[in-house]
Amino acid sequence: MKIAISGASGYIGRHLSSFFEGKGYEVVSLDRRLFKEEHFSELCCRVEQCDVVVNLAGAPINKRWNNAYKQELYSSRVGVTRQLVRAINANEMMPRLLISISAVGYYSPVGEYDEYNAEQGDNFLAKLCGDWEEAARTCSSGVRLVIARLGIVLSTDGGALEQMLRIQRFSRMGIVIGSGRQSFSWISMADLCRSFDFVIQEPHLQGVVNMVSPQQITQRHFASVLAKAYDIRWTLSLPSSFFRLLLGKGASFLTEGQTVRPTKLSGFGFTYVYSTIEKMMHIIDYQTIHNLDVPRYMGQWYEIARFENRFEKGMTHVMATYTLHPNGRISVLNEGLQAGVLKKAWGKAKQPDPENNPGKLKVAFFWRFFADYYIFELDENYQYAVVGSRSEKYLWILSRSKNLPDTIREELLCKIGEMGFDSSKLLFTVQD
Repeated sequence: MKIAISGASGYIGRHLSSFFEGKGYEVVSLDRRLFKEEHFSELCCRVEQCDVVVNLAGAPINKRWNNAYKQELYSSRVGVTRQLVRAINANEMMPRLLISISAVGYYSPVGEYDEYNAEQGDNFLAKLCGDWEEAARTCSSGVRLVIARLGIVLSTDGGALEQMLRIQRFSRMGIVIGSGRQSFSWISMADLCRSFDFVIQEPHLQGVVNMVSPQQITQRHFASVLAKAYDIRWTLSLPSSFFRLLLGKGASFLTEGQTVRPTKLSGFGFTYVYSTIEKMMHIIDYQTIHNLDVPRYMGQWYEIARFENRFEKGMTHVMATYTLHPNGRISVLNEGLQAGVLKKAWGKAKQPDPENNPGKLKVAFFWRFFADYYIFELDENYQYAVVGSRSEKYLWILSRSKNLPDTIREELLCKIGEMGFDSSKLLFTVQD
């Protein structure tokens, strides 16, 4: 398969070219020279021989937007796209697919949107994206068209993430932009490359496709994860005016954000390698469930799997029983077989704080030494759960029955991986 790429020398283009070549595709680079009118015939020849055309061309947006640079942003996107589409339409032999990128900056910063529910913003970036997309839509109806609206593309080897990390390493502080409450729609470079290939392989996927992570986060959340990843203890909020001073109106792509969901990709079955920013940055996501009905959680739980630990070394047939007493106290009984001998441990638990930590119990088996007990996952019927602690050493899958259906087990293993835990370390407990 031959794939022509405009903007192949750029940050995304280099990664995508390498990814495609690794899959055995032949990449044809469409350099800037070809988009000058005197080289139009050569551009036509380049695209005529290709099965797929990917349009990535565009000047960087992370610069100060004066009038001259706004014109550069416009011509490098809309002008180049018009010329590329003109070359495609001029040929008798056309590619079967054109993927032309845009950005989630198309959407309004107010509200939540997907491909089926969209409201265009009214700032320069939104209007730029709109004209950019309209230029792509002039492509012949015989060519499948996908308009890929990209979130901020993150990779540890450069781009936006490297710039943010450079500031944090220099200041030794996590940087929060403005209020930090603005949405931060992003996608990892690995998943972006995979999503391009997914679009190529899925012939029924067309029109606008949001290429963003399914995780909805704010800029403050993003900054806190970066701080954790690089052991930075302090965060500093810089006012929006600081970025407007540096970038002028170009600061809007930092100080404003769009809440965007990848409904089409998910609906067609695309799976993410890095579905959360915690997983991408190799940080455990310790977010618990948001509500716990304590009386419903009481009763007997069978241990399905665990990270092996010194307290349960070699144990089988492990289960825990929780009992809520009239005075509100909770007693806990853990029991299991160790070398054929029944072992029991009695403990107690404190009820969670419903306001601040609704999914966290405190459990003690040794006098008054209480340990945090996080409920990460719990189904609505209270039939299975994933629990752990603030240490990566402890994790359990629990069930009301001795065996979990395979579909539920795989679902939980997937969620455990998304949280950042290494699910391959799980030891499945003998219960039969």
